[in-house]
Order: sequence, then C-alpha cells, then structure tokens
Amino acid sequence: MAAKRTSRVPATTAQLRRLREENAALRKTVRALMDRVERAVDDQGTPFSWFQAAAKLEETVRLRTRQSEQLNDRLKRELESRREIELALKQAKQQAELANQSKTRFLAAASHDLRQPLNSALLFLESLNEHAMAEADRDLVRRSRVALAALNNLLGTLLDVARLDSGDIEPNLVDFPLAALLERLGPEFQAVARAAGIELSFRLSDTWVRTDVHLLETVLRNLISNAIRYTPRGRVLIGCRRRAAGLMICVYDTGVGIEGAHLEAIFDAYYQVPSAARRNSTGIGLGLSIVSRIARLLSLERVVRSSPGKGSLFAVIVPYGTASGAARRAWQSGGVDLQSRRSRPYLIVVIDDNPDALLGMATLLGKWGCRALTAAAATDAVVQLIAADAEPDLILSDYHLAGGVKGDQAIAEIQRELDRAPPAAIMTSDPDPLLRKSLQARGFTVLDKPLNLAKLRAMIARLG
Repeated sequence: MAAKRTSRVPATTAQLRRLREENAALRKTVRALMDRVERAVDDQGTPFSWFQAAAKLEETVRLRTRQSEQLNDRLKRELESRREIELALKQAKQQAELANQSKTRFLAAASHDLRQPLNSALLFLESLNEHAMAEADRDLVRRSRVALAALNNLLGTLLDVARLDSGDIEPNLVDFPLAALLERLGPEFQAVARAAGIELSFRLSDTWVRTDVHLLETVLRNLISNAIRYTPRGRVLIGCRRRAAGLMICVYDTGVGIEGAHLEAIFDAYYQVPSAARRNSTGIGLGLSIVSRIARLLSLERVVRSSPGKGSLFAVIVPYGTASGAARRAWQSGGVDLQSRRSRPYLIVVIDDNPDALLGMATLLGKWGCRALTAAAATDAVVQLIAADAEPDLILSDYHLAGGVKGDQAIAEIQRELDRAPPAAIMTSDPDPLLRKSLQARGFTVLDKPLNLAKLRAMIARLG
C-alpha cells in the first residue's frame, strides 16, 4: 500500500502546478475583459452601451469567479491529499524502522539462547580423545563437527544480516598483518574440511592491509565455508596476489562451479543457483549477499570467476596497510606450547551460569595443560581462590549471567579481592558493536560464542 501512495506524490505536484497555471490564466482573462469594456465605453459613450457592457461584464465576472472558486477547491483538496500521503509515508517508515529494530533484538536474544548449548557441544567435541576411539566413532565425531559448524554458520549469517539491516555497523579501519587473521581461521576450518573429506590449504602472506579486521573476517568466513560446502571432493586453497589497488585475497576451490549467467545474481539475498549438485546444500542464499554488502561498506572490490564442473575463484581486494613497531607487537599471535615458559600450569577462572559450558571449558583447558577454576558467580570464584590461596592468570566470564549480572561486573568483583588484576576476557554472543567497543575500551578481550578455540589458545599463549 505504501508503494502505491509513494507513486502519487510526483503526480500531485504536477496537478498543483497545472491548477496554479489555470488560476493565473483566469486572472489574465478578467483583466483583458475589463480593458475591453472600458475601451467599448470610451468608444460608444452612450448610457445604453454602458449598461450593455456592464451586464456582459457582470456575467463574465460571475462565470470566471465560479470557475476560480472551483479551481481553488480542487487546489485545496489536492493539498490535503498530499498532506495525507506524506503523513502515511512517515508513519509507514516509522513502522518499518520499529519492525527492523524488533527483528534485530529478537535475533540477538535468540542467538544467545541458541549459541549457549552450541558452544558447550563444540567444547565437548574438542575435548574428546579421538585417538582412543574406533575409526567408526571418529567418523561420527567428525560428522558432528560438520553439522555443528553448519549450525554455527547459519546463526552467524542471520546475525550478520540483522546488523547490516539495522545500519549500526561503523567500520573500524586499522593496519594489521593478514597472516594473523588467516592463522586464526586456519585451525577452525581445517577441522571442518577434514570432516568433509576436503584438502584445505592456506598460503600465508606477510603483507599488511588496512580495513576493519572483524568485517574482513566475516567476508572470508563466508567465502571459505561456501567453498567447502560446494566442493564434493578435491581441495580449497586460500592465497593472495599483489595488485596495484591492494592485496587480492583469493579463495579457490575445485567444486561444482557456477554458470556465467548466475555470477552476479548469486550476490543477491536468498538467491541459489539451480543445480542438481547444489540441491542438498545446507545454505539459505545469504552468505554471498553478506559478502557483497560488507564489500560495499568497506569499499572493497570483489572478484568472481567460475567454470562449471571445474571450480571457482572468489576474492576481495583490500588496501595495503603500514606496519609500525607498535602495530607489529600488538598483532603477534601465539603458536607456542602453552607451558613452554612456565614452571606451573596456568590457572584460569571461568564464570558461566551454564553447567555444561563450565564442564566443557574445564575439560578443554585441562586437555591443554591448564588448571581451570569454574564458578557460576563471582562470589563462588572468590571463595575458591581464597581456599586455594591462589592468584589466577586469566579470568574468562560469560557476559550474560544469572540474575541480570553482567560479566564485566563479575570480573571486577573478583579483581577487587586480588593483589593484582589479571587479564580478563568476556565471552558473548551479543552482536551489538557498541557493546564490543565499550568492553574493548575498558581493556577486556571479547571472545565470540561459540568460541574460536584457536583464538582462545593464542590468547592464553600470550600470557607469558
């Protein structure tokens, strides 16, 4: 209905202009008639001729006055109609904005509730000792990882769409080494690729680029997961090429490929290529739409080439960055053994009101050679620390805790009881970029749920 009203606005403006022109023409006609009567009276000079001229003038004026009144009524109705249309359009816009905000809030809340058990499941899977399993059991574990990764990607995609629709994403452009980002993505997707029977290779580049690292990570996640999904067998390669405009980050695959007629349409939301090879795909046609929207937001050039039955190339060209000494130190990632420089295991406090999440984290950290102290609330953690007469090396807390308590409040409560404030990280599935910036500005590391285990392990390795 709103679309139909919108189309009437230009027509209404034209009608108003035409009515004003007709009104002006009527006034001009009346003036001409008056001039004619005055000339006739001056020429004839008789009382009867004056009477005739006056009678004709009165009739003409009455007719023109009626026409003018009708014209003014039409003009008034058109103006009222235009005001009604503008009011309806304003109300429709407000309703659309409210609906979009409600959708974003709903997805954020649903994401937290859904990602909590998903995070626990991923932690349990990672904690399993696959070497002690039979081959059939290992295969089931690998398939479980693929299924959970697909679910995680779907949730992430829906949240990305909600954030883009809400318009609250402001790029934070920084200089960073691309290798740091690819090293973080590698272990995560290697497990997925192995479970799918695909060979996945990363060719790291020491080139520095300048863009929003989190948004670029979203782009690459979508491109890599798409490449794995549509490659029944063969390999996926992530590599880079230097171009005059910037570094071209490429994702190659030997998958099913795409017909040339579909190469632009695939970036439209919900578009899926009609193909028997893609019929069983778990995607919903949003990944490449998100890639396209983020590329526009960051002013990145995107590249796509494909041959049916042979494979595809998807790439983005990112501006070059500048490597400074401080920036290099900030982006150094840990790849060493967690205990190589220590005489005792790291003590890590984990706060979460979900028992499965606590058990999964304790098991995983134990597998990494760390000691985990788990609690549902800050008070319980403090009691355990006092009883053990221990100082933690790191505090990890979920952001949304029981009773409306926030993770930063829980961490602050623990740190007040310690001689020194250890590093702290917040685990959250909340997509609000303002929340992330606020937490980071106060010195917290933000870990998205489900946890990126490679990023967590690197953060622990940097504790020293």
